[in-house]
Amino acid sequence: MTENAKPQLPKRSQLALSFPELYTPEHLQRRREAVAKQEGERWKGVDDTDPKCPAGHARGIQISVSITSNYRQTHRQGAMDIKPQDVIDVLVAAGIKKWVLMGLHGYVGYLPQPRATQDVDVLIGQSDRKRAVKAIHDAWPMLVIEELEPVVRFKDPADCFNDGRPKPVIDIMLAWDKLNEAILKEKGYVVVDEATQHNIPVVEAALAAKYAALISDYRDREKKEYDAGDFRRIARANYDRVQREKLRRLGDLVWEGGGAELEEFLEIAQRDEAFPI
Repeated sequence: MTENAKPQLPKRSQLALSFPELYTPEHLQRRREAVAKQEGERWKGVDDTDPKCPAGHARGIQISVSITSNYRQTHRQGAMDIKPQDVIDVLVAAGIKKWVLMGLHGYVGYLPQPRATQDVDVLIGQSDRKRAVKAIHDAWPMLVIEELEPVVRFKDPADCFNDGRPKPVIDIMLAWDKLNEAILKEKGYVVVDEATQHNIPVVEAALAAKYAALISDYRDREKKEYDAGDFRRIARANYDRVQREKLRRLGDLVWEGGGAELEEFLEIAQRDEAFPI
């Protein structure tokens, strides 16, 4: 390996625990007993007051967008405050008919407590790539374009990370894999929210997309922890309405045999246990 070469990261299945003693049943039981002795029953029932049902898309996206806008106006003056509806309007005006709001804005209504995000993710077909990029660039010419195979990312040079890199504000996701192709093109995987007229993934598709991110070898663990939390919240808030057959069908598009595992992830979430990732 040369001096400047980056070491190859091991695949998820090849990772070894650095401190295996922390995962032994004996250690875990000892920790549980020590914590239980210290806490007693002071915290029992505190989480029971948290909301358990989904917020609904219209309310969820309103909360999420308002949090982000307030943050930008208060702490990032000069940054572009581009909202999901702004991006949708530009794409529709450009003649793009098949699109789905993805990422947090796509599934925020399935969460019991909506949270915020700083970028807008929209899934389109690969044949619409050039048209979408031109439309977004014409609408916001100041944004920096980064073209990758699965996504075209638009970044705001007026809003940077601490290391000086501009933050992404729009991700045009391309339906390059079987799961995203099915969500975009096949009947039954997208629903139109009545209040906003947004095309959003059905709850089974939202769970499948989160599952795909969770088991990816190339996603940062920090992001996976967000994915795990979102998956668990979506699963538990919508458990009774999830169509198992549809969920398995979408899981099998992530990888052969993924349907059974995705359904088990749903049950793991319901039991409030750790995901095998």
